[in-house]
Amino acid sequence: MTLLKKLLTLLCLVFPLLSFAMEDPWSILEKSAKASQQLNYEGVFHSQSSSESNSTHVIHANIDNKEYCLLKMLDGAPNEVFCSGDMVYVTSQDGLLIKKRKNQFLFPSVLPSDIKHLKKNYQLSFGEKKRVADRMAQHIELKAKDNLRFNYHIWIDEKNLLPLKLIVTNNKNQPIEQSTFTTIAFSEVIDKDIFEKNINLSKIYVSKNKFIENYVSNKFWNLKDLPSGFKEVDLISRRVNGLNLLDYQIIFSDGLAYVSLFIRPITRGTEPKEGTVAIGPTNISARYQDGYQIMSVGMVPPETVNTFSGAIEF
Repeated sequence: MTLLKKLLTLLCLVFPLLSFAMEDPWSILEKSAKASQQLNYEGVFHSQSSSESNSTHVIHANIDNKEYCLLKMLDGAPNEVFCSGDMVYVTSQDGLLIKKRKNQFLFPSVLPSDIKHLKKNYQLSFGEKKRVADRMAQHIELKAKDNLRFNYHIWIDEKNLLPLKLIVTNNKNQPIEQSTFTTIAFSEVIDKDIFEKNINLSKIYVSKNKFIENYVSNKFWNLKDLPSGFKEVDLISRRVNGLNLLDYQIIFSDGLAYVSLFIRPITRGTEPKEGTVAIGPTNISARYQDGYQIMSVGMVPPETVNTFSGAIEF
């Protein structure tokens, strides 16, 4: 091969990356986050972790600057998730759970709109392009700067920047969870009736495990020495039906990883749990203090959930 042909071949391989490299890499993530909110699409994605795998049919649309999505689980129990603006409706065999969506992300909406915290906690780099769901996608790696979080590999659509594939790897670079589109199609317009006809919101649904979500104004605890980079993004109290007791869930995030910290009163006759356990890619740390079961849960390293569960002071 002549030198000229070698140079041309090299340019053909490198040029597709230049369009990304010439732009601020972090701004590409911001555009990708917006794409997941604004694009109209329908497809099927497959999710897999060390413990289970399933497929989900998704329809997403932005109609009059309001997001709608409908997710139907194709394996196992026929559960559905319907999103309308900031409200989420989850149907299952127990009934319908209605909750306000806040700082919660469902694939492919895996990126936050504000990426400034990601810069503090992750290093960004570009990998090779490959085909995902019959579309060319650019690999972007977000490598953790410490051992408090995992690494995220995202393949974004070359044309419209929608995330098409996500792989989470641990600190040994072993995959622990992944989601990828197997089929996807984009549309200019999607009828709103497609979403609203699936769930009759005029009906009264009752869950077998009823609870009431409330926002908490008075905290009786303090938090100390939280893992760096994690910020509190939500706080919810739940009153269990039939019991005059509240338990609390504090949600923390670094922009990609999420950890829930639970504070639950121990009822008479209940044995508190202590220790650390892994269920698939999720780590759980539990301890007992002053009549409360404290438990932290998240897809983060064991050291991180241990730090969260030990951060509570009464």
